[in-house]
Amino acid sequence: MVFVYRVGADWSGKKVICNKFPLTGVPMQLLRAENGFITGTSDGKIRSLDCKSNKSSGLWNVGACCVSLARSAESMVASGHADGTLYVNGRLLLRYALPPTALVLLQHNLIVGSCDGRLSVYEAQRGALLRSVEPDLPPDVKDIIAAAPSPSGQTIAFGVFNGCLVGELKESGSVDLSMLQIPNLYATRALAWSSDGTKLAIASQTGALIVLEAVLRRWVWRDTVEVQHVSSRQLLLTRLANDALPLTVLTNHASDIFGVRFIGNDWYAVCRTSNTLILCDIARGLTSEILWTGSGERIYAAVGGACLIYRAGELSVVEYGLDKVLHTVRTERVNPHVISVRINEASLTKGDCKYLAYLLDRQTIAVVDLSTGAQLGQWWHEARVDWLELNETAQLLLLRDTRRRLALLRLPSGDKEIIASGVSFVQWIENSDAVVAQTPTHLLVWYSVSESASVEMIECGGGRAVRATGRRVLLDGAHVPCVYLDEHRLTFNNALRSGDLMGCAKYLDGVTNSADVAPLWRQLAERALQNDDIQLAAKCYREIGDESRTFYLEKIIEAAAAEGDGDVTAGLSSAEVRARLAIFNGDLATAEAWYARRSGHPERAIAMYKQFNRWTDAIALAEKADRASVVNLKQQYMDYLTSTGRLGEAGATLAAAGDVQGAVRLWSRGGRARRAASLLLQHPQLLRDNELLDSVHTQLIQEEWWEMAGELSERRGDVRLAVDYYAKGNNFARAVQLARESCPGEVTHLEGQWGAWLVSSRQAGAAVPHLIEAGDTRAALAAAIKAHHYRKALQIVQAIDDKESIKEQCEQLGDHLISTQEWEAAEKFLTSCGMAERCVRAYNGVGRFADGLRLAASQLTEEQTRDIYIPLAEELRKDGQLRKAEQIYIGLGEADEAISMYKEASQYESMLRLVAIHRSTLLEATRRHVAQALHASGDLRAAENYYIQAGDWKSAIQMYRSAAQWEGAERVARAHAPVNVQQQVALQWAAVLGGLAGARLLAARGLAALGARWALQAQRWDIAIELSELGGGITRREVARHEAAALAEEHPEEAEAAFLRASAPDHAVRMWLSKEQHQRALILAEQHAPHMVEEVLVEGARAAAERGDLQQFEVLMIRANRPREVVQHYKDLELWEEAARVSREYLPSSGDEEDVPPAVPALLTQAAAHADAGEWWEAVQTLCAASSAAGQRAPRLAERAVLRAARLARDRLQHPARAHAANLLAQRFASIGQTDIGEQLRAALLEGYADDDVADDGRMEESESVEQEQQEVSERLARAGQWPRCLAHAATAGRAPHYALRYAAHLFKAHPRMEGIDIESEDVPEALSQVLETLRHYLSREDSEGGAVVSGSDAGLARAVCSEVLVRASTAPKAFAALTDAADVMLTAGADDRALQAVTLLMALHLPQIAGKAARALPRYTEIIVADVAFYACGTAVRTEGSAGAREAFVLLNRCLDLAEAADEDSAHLLDYTDFECTDWSRQPLLLERGCVSGGALEDVREWVLAVSMDQSVEQTLPVDSRGLYASSVAETEQCCVVTGYPLGTRLVTFTNGRCANRESWSRVSSAARGGGPASVLLRHVTRWCGPADYTQL
Repeated sequence: MVFVYRVGADWSGKKVICNKFPLTGVPMQLLRAENGFITGTSDGKIRSLDCKSNKSSGLWNVGACCVSLARSAESMVASGHADGTLYVNGRLLLRYALPPTALVLLQHNLIVGSCDGRLSVYEAQRGALLRSVEPDLPPDVKDIIAAAPSPSGQTIAFGVFNGCLVGELKESGSVDLSMLQIPNLYATRALAWSSDGTKLAIASQTGALIVLEAVLRRWVWRDTVEVQHVSSRQLLLTRLANDALPLTVLTNHASDIFGVRFIGNDWYAVCRTSNTLILCDIARGLTSEILWTGSGERIYAAVGGACLIYRAGELSVVEYGLDKVLHTVRTERVNPHVISVRINEASLTKGDCKYLAYLLDRQTIAVVDLSTGAQLGQWWHEARVDWLELNETAQLLLLRDTRRRLALLRLPSGDKEIIASGVSFVQWIENSDAVVAQTPTHLLVWYSVSESASVEMIECGGGRAVRATGRRVLLDGAHVPCVYLDEHRLTFNNALRSGDLMGCAKYLDGVTNSADVAPLWRQLAERALQNDDIQLAAKCYREIGDESRTFYLEKIIEAAAAEGDGDVTAGLSSAEVRARLAIFNGDLATAEAWYARRSGHPERAIAMYKQFNRWTDAIALAEKADRASVVNLKQQYMDYLTSTGRLGEAGATLAAAGDVQGAVRLWSRGGRARRAASLLLQHPQLLRDNELLDSVHTQLIQEEWWEMAGELSERRGDVRLAVDYYAKGNNFARAVQLARESCPGEVTHLEGQWGAWLVSSRQAGAAVPHLIEAGDTRAALAAAIKAHHYRKALQIVQAIDDKESIKEQCEQLGDHLISTQEWEAAEKFLTSCGMAERCVRAYNGVGRFADGLRLAASQLTEEQTRDIYIPLAEELRKDGQLRKAEQIYIGLGEADEAISMYKEASQYESMLRLVAIHRSTLLEATRRHVAQALHASGDLRAAENYYIQAGDWKSAIQMYRSAAQWEGAERVARAHAPVNVQQQVALQWAAVLGGLAGARLLAARGLAALGARWALQAQRWDIAIELSELGGGITRREVARHEAAALAEEHPEEAEAAFLRASAPDHAVRMWLSKEQHQRALILAEQHAPHMVEEVLVEGARAAAERGDLQQFEVLMIRANRPREVVQHYKDLELWEEAARVSREYLPSSGDEEDVPPAVPALLTQAAAHADAGEWWEAVQTLCAASSAAGQRAPRLAERAVLRAARLARDRLQHPARAHAANLLAQRFASIGQTDIGEQLRAALLEGYADDDVADDGRMEESESVEQEQQEVSERLARAGQWPRCLAHAATAGRAPHYALRYAAHLFKAHPRMEGIDIESEDVPEALSQVLETLRHYLSREDSEGGAVVSGSDAGLARAVCSEVLVRASTAPKAFAALTDAADVMLTAGADDRALQAVTLLMALHLPQIAGKAARALPRYTEIIVADVAFYACGTAVRTEGSAGAREAFVLLNRCLDLAEAADEDSAHLLDYTDFECTDWSRQPLLLERGCVSGGALEDVREWVLAVSMDQSVEQTLPVDSRGLYASSVAETEQCCVVTGYPLGTRLVTFTNGRCANRESWSRVSSAARGGGPASVLLRHVTRWCGPADYTQL
């Protein structure tokens, strides 16, 4: 079965099975095919698996298992089978000697590899052997297992054992192979190349997958494109921004690609080979390889989808994707703006549409068909062309000349038309024949440029068109960012351009009513009328609601149907219908022709003209066709004019007929006085008619035709009145001329009026002399400035003394001088006018700050100067013009501000330049500061320069060290530091390199001996070992001894190996002995140091004796052949039976040894039991019986037994048993020959006290030290592990606390902390329970009788035991009883306050009233309690508060997970404390060997934390209070509340020992304690710890 998975574009998508193919055999090989896969099975079948149809089909069947498959780029398939047969496309090609396990099928060759380690190259068609290659492989692993060719087929990889062979197939058939060794890879079972050939994946038999990079070289161009040389003939170009697919570049005509350069904003590449150029379009993934030799060409990458190559006057056009040059032309104009290429851009064209438009010279345009090479034509233009572009169909050409005129050239007809002027921007709209152009005032849009008259003008608000993209025009500097075009018109015009009128109508029918498509219906109607489709035209007018046109066209349709007997198309040829259509189109002349000449009915044409009031045309036609009706028509025409009030036309008709006086009267009556006056002036004879003249003159005055009235007055001789009328009519020239002749006094007044009128008429320049003549200099100045006659204005200003009155004009004149950069004249003028500040600001505006500062210093106050320049300097500073800002700051004396400015801008050279000039004393410190800043920014070389300038070479070295740039550190040290520093840098570099590299570095610098000593001190054994071989003056053994000594404490196993390497096994044995690892020491001694076996056995036995393991002690001492010491030890412990047994078994009888009777050991053991039970009299009697039984056979034993009985009688017995004991002991001493001692003892016992003078000789001194001997007995019992007996003996001597503490320490040592931990249980581990029970029994304040329970010498031991008790108790947070016992024991043992506070908070977790606060404070003590359990218990307690505590519970429990993981992985040092900066929680958490929170509890916490982390409403940080700290945080010097651990408030309850509690929390505990339970226990504990509460100071 073969399963095909769809995995998506990346591995994050869902994987689903998209195909299943059942097979009859096991699929052994699988290849990718066009629509699926090809597989070879174990039964020899080769099948095709089609993923589209989900069907499989058989290709051929061999019958032998398929062991290899291969497929070529030409879809040829080859299969190799277990019987050695090779098939190509189902045809048996050849038989191979061995199963062909590796198979590569290329275009002409077949490469076969097998288990004999040989590669054979065959012809793929004939099967002829071309060459056999045998790679250099190990003899035992010569198998060639798999093979894979690269996508280009140039490189082949073969899988072998522990690596692969990679090589290239030459044209001769040879294969150059190189071995890539991968140790421990084992058999390479599969190989695969990436699609671009840059990576090779290797899969091994063990399941390993290794991906190798298979590129020769890689480099990056301008951080934009990565170039990978896959092979000498193949490149891979990859955009680093991932905005285009990688492009593979391959040459088919040369051996290698040796040059790559990028053009066109790095979107295009030009690759050069020895005889070709490869042009690459990265965005579209296209390449073109053309034959090309030589150099010196210019390449234009993106000109209309093609690439242009220009060299030696020839311009070649190359289409991307085609490996040839389309066409070559000769031209000298290769600016891309005057070259236009269109290659298959129009969707309407069929076939190839490839055209080139270019300039033959500056004014001649040529267009070439690139498909055929034919030139379509040449056109000359009257001005130099600076831009041209073809439309997408290459039928229209737009061009713009240097006069900014936009012309349209229709290529099929050759017609050229100027369609706009003043054009600064022009562009075709994509996928249409629409054009957008911009003039200085408007944006011009032609939705169909073929109809150049239909242009839409849009105001662009002063913006500048940038480009047209999509359906909008982007503007720069306008109020709106873009102007949107009419999408419907664009779509409609495209359809209209194709001639599909019905399609246009259907499109308009489908447009929603919200769109304004009425103009489009109208345009379609006009096109339909041009095509004589009057039915479609009627429909169009009907859609836009034009009822009149619709009605008229429907009538025409009816007439056409009538004329054509129902056929409208046939009826259109009728003269009547054609005449009506001409009338509809407004072409009355054509209608006249159809009526008069085609149909012979001129009267219909005359009636038509009369209907449309075209009387002159009607009269002209009547004069030709019907002269009898002309008079009648003229009369009708005159009646029509008079009846409609058109007296002007009527008068003109009379004038034309010669009736001048009638025309004047008619015009006068019709309000046409001006035309009447003009006719009177043309006929002087009519001036004698005063009545007519007065009537016209009066009407002229009423209608204010002043100039005509003045002319009539002048004709009548009234000159003064004529002057007034001329002046009123603004004909001042005639008025002044008449005034000079008749009334000179009015001339000045008229000149003033003339000047004012010229100014109001925007002729200010002409008004200046008239205003000067009138004496109005201020008005003349204003007019001169308005007319831009500034030289004249300067002359006028000099004649005016009151400059304040012309301040505005002076400002304007000064602005002009400034704008023309006449600085000297402007400064002089403005200074003389008191406007120096204006000149200063002008200087600043053009960047002449020095001149501005000079003028300000001489003309302005310091405050004014600063007000001007400080804001200017700040603005320049923000704009980055720092040199100018510096000039201002220095000019104002603000050097520090200039220095600060350069510092903020990181321009350190300029900053130091100013510091050296103005603050030379701070130069060194500034250099150091600059170096630190550059160091922080990563510019280490520049920082080094400044450090060296500052003389701080140490910082430069440290900088390079911190950046791991040791070459730089060493370079600085050699150049500037003493020799010892150079050596130190070399040693530190060697430490970083390590091993052989570090050693070679030191040896190369002559520091081998020094490096060896340093390596030993720094414990760098790898370097020391290498230096021992490089002349370091040390041996490998010496290095090993030092290494072992260093590792002995913490890593003894490694130390043992080092000692053995140093041939010092004795040291290794003693190391294990010092660590009490006697078994390990014994094994090592037996293997490497036999002479130390006895010593090891003795040391092991002594250790066993100390821990009470007498059996092991005996075994080891017997192995060491020391039975006497065993016997003596048993005697010291009063284990008489054991001593006797060992003596009998291992010691031969001798005269020196006592013969102990068999009954004696039993009696001694019985006496010890009586003493342990406090039965002192029975113990004395039994000891005396043992002494008697020993008798003469063991005298020393008999003496020791009776002395022991004497001590017991003296210390423990009272009367009357004391008297009986005295007599019995006296008898026993007498029986062993010591009568005097017995009598003295009896006297002492009978007197009631045992003096030190019981005996006079030395033997009675032992009785004086009974207590010391009891202590010795307790110590021996403790060492022997007899702890119950030891504690009983110690209790009698008052030493029980000491041994109880030691017993607790022993139990803790014997039982690991992790033993029996269950944080969910209310029971504690057995070891802790036993310790608490023991300490509670033997450490009670009542037994101390007011004294200290623990002596001063045991204080350290007590604190250690208390600390361990706290740690182990914290692992059972739910065991409240154990916590209570632990608290009691710690109080009794004198634990410190911090430990007591921690256990108090653990107890407080069981009180719901204060559990929340205790939980928030307890993490403060996680360095003395188990951290992960503490955070778990605290988080669980806070979690019970619900949503109010969810935020903090999340932090606590999440920390619990981190700590549990850190404990399991031993990575506590990697924990991050960033989120806990606001707390006083411990930064050194106590963790055990593994996490205590595990199992179900851990999973529950993990699931809850995950659920909360997905809840966006819950913040995942700790809240802070007004202090900026967590609520439970307490300063180190402050106390906390004893019951909650929170900071102390203002209302407190104090205790006897000085500690305090917050009153509210204490009240809650006290109230809860009334009902008993945990609250009462906690209250009792606090009272014992801190004393009673003092309620008088609340």
